Amino acid sequence: MATQPQETVMLGFTHPRPPSRKEVAMQIVQQEARRFSATELTVELPDDPVAAPPPADAPLRFEVAYSAGEYRGFVRDHLAFLLRHASARERRSMWMWPVAIAALAALLAWFAGPGWLRGLAMAASALALAWVPALTGFWVALLATPVFYMKKRRMPLCVFEIDAAGIVRPTRSGQLVRRWDEVEAVRRCRQGYLVIVESGAMPIPLRCLTATQQERFRAFALERGRRKTQAATPAPA
Repeated sequence: MATQPQETVMLGFTHPRPPSRKEVAMQIVQQEARRFSATELTVELPDDPVAAPPPADAPLRFEVAYSAGEYRGFVRDHLAFLLRHASARERRSMWMWPVAIAALAALLAWFAGPGWLRGLAMAASALALAWVPALTGFWVALLATPVFYMKKRRMPLCVFEIDAAGIVRPTRSGQLVRRWDEVEAVRRCRQGYLVIVESGAMPIPLRCLTATQQERFRAFALERGRRKTQAATPAPA
C-alpha cells in the first residue's frame, strides 16, 4: 500500500528581509523632502506673466541708430515748416533774389561773348536759380547726406534719457544736457519729433518709442510749452 505524502507545516515566526542600502537611502531622501516641503513657500507664475511697468518718474531711455533717409526727412520737414511760417515778404525774397542774380549773370554772359567768362557767368546763373524754394529737396540730398555720414561716424548710436528735468544724450566729448527751459520748440514731423535748441536740433524717431513713451514725451513737451507761456505772460498789476 502506497503511502501519501504528508504536508509539513512549519510553525514559528517568519523574519522579514533586511532592507538594502538603496532602499534606506531613498527613505532618507523622501523624509528630507517632506521636511523641506513643510516649510517652503511656493509661488506659482501666471500663464501669461506681464512685467511690471517702470515707475512713473523713471526717465525715458532709448537708443537711436539713424539712417540717411530718415535724417534727410527730418531736414526737409524742418525747412518746409520754416517756409510755411515765413511771412509773405520773406517768401517773395526767397524767389526774387535767386531769379534776379540769375538774370544778371545771364546778361553778363550775353555781353561777355564766347570764352571762359561766358561759361563762368552761365554757371553762376544756373547756381543762383538752384536756390529757389522749389529745389529745396535737391539741396537737402546734396548737402545733408555728407553731413549725416560725418555725424554717423562720430556717433553711430545715440542714447537718450528724457525726464521732467530735460534731455541727456552722451556724446564723444561728454554728456550733452538740455533743460526743458533751454528747448526753443518741439515740432512734430512725419517720422517723429524734432527738438529745437539754440545750437541745433535733436531728431527723435517714433519707431524708437513705445506707445507709452510717446505719451510721456508729449506730456513733457506740453509741460514745457505751458511753462514757456506762463513765463512770457506778464504778471497782473
